[in-house]
Amino acid sequence: PVRFDFKTLHIPTYSAEKLSSLKDMDWNDFLQRVCSLLDSIEKNTGAARSKLNLLYYLCTVAVHKEVASRLISSQLFPILIQQLRAAANWDIRAKVARVIGLLALHTSELGENVPVSEAIILLTELIRENFRNSKLKQCLLPALGELLYLIASEEEKREHSRECWIVPSAAYTVLMRCLREGVRLFHC
Repeated sequence: PVRFDFKTLHIPTYSAEKLSSLKDMDWNDFLQRVCSLLDSIEKNTGAARSKLNLLYYLCTVAVHKEVASRLISSQLFPILIQQLRAAANWDIRAKVARVIGLLALHTSELGENVPVSEAIILLTELIRENFRNSKLKQCLLPALGELLYLIASEEEKREHSRECWIVPSAAYTVLMRCLREGVRLFHC
């Protein structure tokens, strides 16, 4: 189980059930605080630990379908992508990938405006650039797989697939290469 230290978290530590029942104003306030903390620069190890702690918390609430659906459709998702791209600390990047994967796995509905394609492109690039780093690859690959499955499921649900989310062929190439090499997966 994922553990976080609620005493050092600089936001209210609502349960997933409580989050799903928050009124819009309270939800927006909560989300704004989360985004602000995630978007901050880790100037020292304490700040990086604090950000990791927040990501551990997000892992615990992302398994709730309604919360996952609200989070993936919010301004949080682009910030997660930005953190995956730019965080100096690879532990943070790995945990961001875990949050993205959990959101993709547990969301019940995906809006057309969610930048899933951008996340897939970035995950593909990171896996390709770090292909010899098996531990990192094992952290990134599950998120890529969950996003691909989510897109396939969403397009299957829709009668007239308009291909809202573009999946580059490189994503399938990287995935197949990893499968051929027998990458053992575990969640970071």
